[in-house]
Amino acid sequence: MNIVVTFKHIGSSDAIRQYAESKVLKLEKYLNNIMEAYITLSMERVEHKESGVAQIKLSAKNLDINAEEKSSDIYSAIDLLMKKVESQIKKHKEKNRRKDYEDKGLTEILEEENLPDVEIKEDYEKRPLSIEEAVQKLKKRNKDFIIFKDKISSKISFIFKGEDGSFSLIAPDL
Repeated sequence: MNIVVTFKHIGSSDAIRQYAESKVLKLEKYLNNIMEAYITLSMERVEHKESGVAQIKLSAKNLDINAEEKSSDIYSAIDLLMKKVESQIKKHKEKNRRKDYEDKGLTEILEEENLPDVEIKEDYEKRPLSIEEAVQKLKKRNKDFIIFKDKISSKISFIFKGEDGSFSLIAPDL
């Protein structure tokens, strides 16, 4: 990783440079493919008060972060800046994790989770049915159950055939 620390309107100090570099190196526990980090440290006068300003441009494999923080002294500005960068990295990683999860199919997720073998079937009625139509289809199919969307309530429903030949309906919030 290439770390460049630049000072503006402030005297160059090895202690401050090492502090900033050490903070950036700690970011590697969150993001291990950081290529470059450009840190600019400066002092600004705002309303007759001096404040430390820390800026960073961080480049990683699939991520670029630009951030800035101000504080009463340069050390606390660096600390605040690193907290901000950490949260941006975590947000980016969570976003990628969600995207990866959504991109994977259900079978891949089940395999990854080490769950027992689950057979995935798309055996349900795609068009809405009345309860009577669902019972008729269930009789024709010679199966034990049918999953369908109820025409009237628009809710997913489940009808199954009992051992005695009677039919039972399971429907949420009816």
